[in-house]
Amino acid sequence: MAGTVSSLGIGSGVLTADVIDKLKAADSANIITPIDNKITLNNQKNQALDLLNSLLTSFKSSVSALDDDSLYQARTVSGGNDYVSVSAAAGSQIRDFSLSVTNIAKKSVIASGDYPSLTAPIANGPGTLNLGIGGKNYSISYTASTTLTDLKQAINDAAGSSVTASTLQTGTSKYNLVLTSNTTGQDQAISLTDVSGNLSDTKLLTKNTKSGSFLAADDFVAASGTSGTMTLGVGGTTKDFAYTDTTTLQGMADMINADTTMNTKVSANIVQYGSNDFRMVLTPKSGDVASAITMSDSAGGGLSSVLTTGTSISAGSMGIIQDGNDAHFTFDGISMTRSTNSITDISSGLTVNLLKDLGSANISVSQDRSKVATNMQSMVSSYNTLIKQLDDMTAYDATAGKVGIFNGDNTIKNISREITRMITSVNSNGQALPDYGIGLDKTGVMTFDSDAFTTKMNADPDGTEAFFSGKTTISSAGIATTADGIFTSFNNLLYSYTSSATGLVTNLTQATKDATTTLNADKAKANALLTARYDTMTAKFAAYDSMISKLESSFASLKQQIAESTASSG
Repeated sequence: MAGTVSSLGIGSGVLTADVIDKLKAADSANIITPIDNKITLNNQKNQALDLLNSLLTSFKSSVSALDDDSLYQARTVSGGNDYVSVSAAAGSQIRDFSLSVTNIAKKSVIASGDYPSLTAPIANGPGTLNLGIGGKNYSISYTASTTLTDLKQAINDAAGSSVTASTLQTGTSKYNLVLTSNTTGQDQAISLTDVSGNLSDTKLLTKNTKSGSFLAADDFVAASGTSGTMTLGVGGTTKDFAYTDTTTLQGMADMINADTTMNTKVSANIVQYGSNDFRMVLTPKSGDVASAITMSDSAGGGLSSVLTTGTSISAGSMGIIQDGNDAHFTFDGISMTRSTNSITDISSGLTVNLLKDLGSANISVSQDRSKVATNMQSMVSSYNTLIKQLDDMTAYDATAGKVGIFNGDNTIKNISREITRMITSVNSNGQALPDYGIGLDKTGVMTFDSDAFTTKMNADPDGTEAFFSGKTTISSAGIATTADGIFTSFNNLLYSYTSSATGLVTNLTQATKDATTTLNADKAKANALLTARYDTMTAKFAAYDSMISKLESSFASLKQQIAESTASSG
């Protein structure tokens, strides 16, 4: 049809393509342009709603942080020094306390006598060493060709979970095997006993006292029907241990290790020297224990003679470099001991780290209010950004010619009203955000007075937490009652706006998108009607133009005939 329209006007000069275009443009302006304007407005509203949802979501995040109980459970610790450091987990008891360190816990370290080289053989023939530590025994095999380096590796392979073996050069042609317990504590004393007796010397043996031979670890130490007392002497200290005819060798060792007097001085372990050959080995825990270890039947007379002194004293030259010690300290004046320097069992959530001997510290565990203040400032900033944008979206300024995209939309305007109402609300206890330094100035901008906030929170931290994030109380009947905090209510309000399923802004966005879809359908339908109308008009114009052209052609022929007739008659 378009080609036909361009030929219009050949006959009359009236029915031209320009006439049809002008008519169509006028109809389009009346029908299509209003739809386009509405689509453009809806697109702008969608963009504005996306921005609004983003700002509301950001504001909700800062409000949610202030509603989170864990924020108020954060703790900060002050008072640590070179001797003590303390950390406190969330929710730890807020308190002040003193710590005084007598000595920190230490690992047990022993060293062998001097060897001329790392490749020097340590034994005359095959055999076995018994390494005892912390109530465990490890069997270390050796041969006539085993070197100090080989022994180090064998100990690490067999007992690496409990000790670390290394070699150390201490001088020209002087090499030592060093054994270090992997953990601290007085129960980590290390003993080395030659079960086979084939070592070339005593350089690898610890000084200890061992009993005579028993058939098994559960063999009885006293004659049937007897009972009495065994006296153990170590470094001038004695202690009595009661026995009966059912006391076993292992049971006697356990009593010694459990005794608070002796377990600081000696360790007892049962070592198997051969088939039906079990002996109790007593190893000093400190280099200060100089005198021999003695065992005697002080009462009863029924104690087996193989358990008493005079059986065998090993003059091993494996020296104690560092005693394995427990930590000794006071906590608020109360004396305590622990096998480790990282102590977690004094108070729930509290970790005390002992760093050096002979020091003290005054520790304060308090609520970490700086995190609350930081989150509060973030909330204030998010609020001001959101409210300014809401004001711009709903503004109307005739003088400046400024009209917001949602001017006159009470649904959007009500968002700022509800948020502002929440900010200025007062709860049933008379508490309000302005009491905590959070208020609105005369222009509606939120301000935050951190000094006023800190003063209020310091005065009543529990009350502040309850006002901000709520509190659950349990009655004497066991019934729990929860009162929402202001930021809990605030969070719920903002959820009603931002929820991806039922939120107000979500619904408004979807409604605008649905309206745009309908408008696009209306536009397509209107365009189709206009196209059909002007296609028909173009066809009619072309037909009229053709008729006019034919009439003009016939008239021209008639004029020629008349002229010729007139000329011939003259």
